[in-house]
Amino acid sequence: MSEELQREISKVPECPDMDNALISALTDLCFQEESITGSDLLFVFGSNVQHMEIADIIKYMLDNELVDQVLITGGIANYNGSFYKNQAESEQIKSFIPLEKYKDKRIYTESQSKNIIENIIEAKKIISFKNIRSMTFLSHSYASTRAALSLKKYFPEIELHCIPLPLPTDFLKYPISRQMWSKTEYGRGLVWGEYLRLLTYGERGDFPIDEIREALDHVKALTEQKSLSVA
Repeated sequence: MSEELQREISKVPECPDMDNALISALTDLCFQEESITGSDLLFVFGSNVQHMEIADIIKYMLDNELVDQVLITGGIANYNGSFYKNQAESEQIKSFIPLEKYKDKRIYTESQSKNIIENIIEAKKIISFKNIRSMTFLSHSYASTRAALSLKKYFPEIELHCIPLPLPTDFLKYPISRQMWSKTEYGRGLVWGEYLRLLTYGERGDFPIDEIREALDHVKALTEQKSLSVA
């Protein structure tokens, strides 16, 4: 087994108490709206879970002629505390796609990346994006803003559409989705961690932060206000 990778920011850090205002602000910041539409390319961000569900979405997009070109990313990201399997995430996803049914489509895989930025950097080595004018991307819902901003850094001229994938939890009726993330302690911690990643990675230039600066400042103001009221 490969050595476990340490996260720069905890996946589920301790988070502040959340009222409706903070929940609303974090929802608007972290979650992109769904937009299933035709585009030149379906870009699939790597995931260490839900491989069959992701494959089902890919098949839906292909079957309905919404795309004819798919790029599935994801290597072996053995992060501490995450479910681990010694096979590239992209290959696990592709294993659920009947490739013989889609011989007239172009389905590519990338198997070296371990995070969102690497997903994009390694993807650029697989195909040329020169003639891509519009792109639909599939990512975990809570990380969809970070995924969108990261794509905008590398492809500022490409029109983006999002398919946010809810993440399952131990509470089946409360997945990590735009509507339900705040219903569980795990969901609140996960999304708070995403806020910290947007702030930290954006400040160091991983993606353009100006677009979300006001939203980040709003979350910060709400948490500072809550701290003052408790003190």
